Amino acid sequence: MAFIAVSVAAAMTYLFAMYAVGNISISQNNQDWGGFGSYIGGVVAPVASLLAGYLVYKSFASSAYQQKLLLARESISRLDLVVEKKLEMPFNNVGLGAEYYGQPLRLVLYALSNNEIATTEAVNKAILALLHNMAIMTTSIRYYIDLLGAHPSDERDNHWLGQLEKSYWIEKYSTICSRMVRIVGQSAFEEKLSSEELRSFKLVLGGERGF
Repeated sequence: MAFIAVSVAAAMTYLFAMYAVGNISISQNNQDWGGFGSYIGGVVAPVASLLAGYLVYKSFASSAYQQKLLLARESISRLDLVVEKKLEMPFNNVGLGAEYYGQPLRLVLYALSNNEIATTEAVNKAILALLHNMAIMTTSIRYYIDLLGAHPSDERDNHWLGQLEKSYWIEKYSTICSRMVRIVGQSAFEEKLSSEELRSFKLVLGGERGF
């Protein structure tokens, strides 16, 4: 639109100048039209060059943005796979009783959080390490959500994408994480994480309620 406006303004300025010197009809002289073309080209060419440069910049910026989204998503997927494998890994510690030996870690965590069995220091350390991995993943998720919110679009409709992303992770990990925090204790949990990791953890998995 700016390019069209400049072109029209240049043409109108030239025609007004011709009218001011008495040329009120369309010229049949090729030299007059040649002069008109040179004038328009001299005004419009720099504007066209600036516009082309701006479009190239926008193209590079969009490509870089898409690459950031892709890298963030790949990083989150790898971390998610690691956490999921750990939760389904057989529990090989006989300290909690033979009935839980070989059971998936997720089931053991549920039993611990329900006070069906007493926890140990070694188990608490392992749970804190897993919570720390979760916090690292939520930091990546938070970065990804921020990227979604900054999507270069004329439509300010990107907020729902971030909400959709958070809803997915809350549905998947919020319950098990709240149980793990209950087992190790809130203070031990907060001491394990940095302030930024804790903020990301609460933002992504906590929703309106904290852990």
